[in-house]
Amino acid sequence: MTRFAAFAPLLRALTGRRYAARTGARRVQGFALGSEWGELLVQLGLPDTAFQDVAARGSLHPHFHYRHFTKPKKDGGWREIVEPDTKFKRIQHEIIARYFTAEQPHPAAVAYRKKKSIANHVWPHADAELIITADVADYFPATSAARIEEWWRARTDGDLARLLTVLTTYRGGLPQGAPTSPGLSNFVNWELDERLTRRAVASGARYTRYCDDMVFSWVRGMGPPSDFENGVRATLREFGYILHPKKGWQVHQRRDEPEITGVILTRHGRVRLPDRLRRTMRALRYSDDPRDVWRLAGYLGYQAMIRKRPRR
Repeated sequence: MTRFAAFAPLLRALTGRRYAARTGARRVQGFALGSEWGELLVQLGLPDTAFQDVAARGSLHPHFHYRHFTKPKKDGGWREIVEPDTKFKRIQHEIIARYFTAEQPHPAAVAYRKKKSIANHVWPHADAELIITADVADYFPATSAARIEEWWRARTDGDLARLLTVLTTYRGGLPQGAPTSPGLSNFVNWELDERLTRRAVASGARYTRYCDDMVFSWVRGMGPPSDFENGVRATLREFGYILHPKKGWQVHQRRDEPEITGVILTRHGRVRLPDRLRRTMRALRYSDDPRDVWRLAGYLGYQAMIRKRPRR
């Protein structure tokens, strides 16, 4: 149980025969969580049996809900967002506070980490001659609930692991929009990132991943072996992923000044914003709308962040 041993007392109260008979579900041991969680449930206006109900039914209904909406993608498509309701989001933030602080993603995974940013993703490739970008399709939904449960089971007992899986997954994968999903997607992919790092290093490449965007790069006079793409695709399949059918695998020369995660790698080995953002900033400078002062300040801060090479 290691660092999760402190939570074992939270699971010792039995669900009870009357509860199982009332719900028609099989009897589930140990989901009446203790005083700290109980107090939180009361604060949120939820019944103190909420976690018992979730555990017994294997379902969030009727206590927790997600809302579905879409956001436009840069490429013209639509991204489905699945956001937990206010009370459920508070529960998920509590899970983050209790369980995530001791966990570390692989060094190659730089998204969703304190003191890390897109700059940590792009600068390692700034002086490369050959750059390959690889985009994973449906990254969060494709991170399966089975893998998430396996991760939880390695850290706590089986009953609590199952409950935490139900509270952090949705429709068989990670919900894109839940605060727990970014961290979990990094944690469960430690071995994937390690495998891809070893493959990259063996070919003389560097590798970083920012969420679903992977980058491999080679310095002057080098390049990937002939089977490199097939090897990466095969490794991804082992973990349940495939590359995006249109933009999943793109090869760039340095002179192409490729765009990586919304940032341009210049032919001079530097990093800059794409032209469309620079045009937006120029328009904001001459805008009469006082709110655009703050918008411009945000763009300028972002520009300053990505222009500076991060310390290793």
